[in-house]
Amino acid sequence: MANPFSPAITPAACQAATATLAASGHVRLAPVLPAATADALHRWMGEEAAFSRVLNQGDKVWDLDAKARAALDPQRQAALLDAVHAQARDGFQFLFDSLRVSDDPAERAARNWPVDRLVSAFNTPPWLDLFRTLTGEPAIRLVDGQATRYLPGHFLTCHDDNVAGKNRVAAYVLNLTPQWRVEWGGLLMFHDDAGDVQRALAPRHNALHLFRVPQRHSVSQVTPFAGAPRLAITGWLRR
Repeated sequence: MANPFSPAITPAACQAATATLAASGHVRLAPVLPAATADALHRWMGEEAAFSRVLNQGDKVWDLDAKARAALDPQRQAALLDAVHAQARDGFQFLFDSLRVSDDPAERAARNWPVDRLVSAFNTPPWLDLFRTLTGEPAIRLVDGQATRYLPGHFLTCHDDNVAGKNRVAAYVLNLTPQWRVEWGGLLMFHDDAGDVQRALAPRHNALHLFRVPQRHSVSQVTPFAGAPRLAITGWLRR
């Protein structure tokens, strides 16, 4: 029986993507998983995944599960959102939903949710060898990850992912949203030195966006009229 998490990237696509990543610092590949696997992950994230709301205030990260969010009265919710918007005006700020995945293989195996199985698959030779080939970095030893959900109003301001001690080679975004319009926002945007958007990529189902660290990027705010959540598995390839 075929492994449902085996790479679905052809040798020709891998070769082309390797050249593109080397030349521009970012690339999109599709498809990357068997279609049935991508569809199952999308359904699980949309119907079963237990997301927490994550946001930062200064150096503090808030991780609010459904119970914690329900405990906030409307006034506290409004005050928190005002603080988020105030910090986003001139600094680094994020607001979205996340389901974290452990870096410990035993913890992933014990929980055994679909996202755990995917990240565990990313840490097996077929995927590690693929990531090493794509990036030209043979020292990659670990792939981490989280499930993310962007609802209307969610966003991630400009940053470069370069965190001391994390040993990040590249970031990845595995989008799992079957239908998306660019007008809905949620675009992965790459910034140039002048502050302009160099390239903006809309979510695309079963597509892997891979880009080198450090590189300035953001996720534009999801609009109030977006017709679906922006669902993705995201993380980093690490030495």
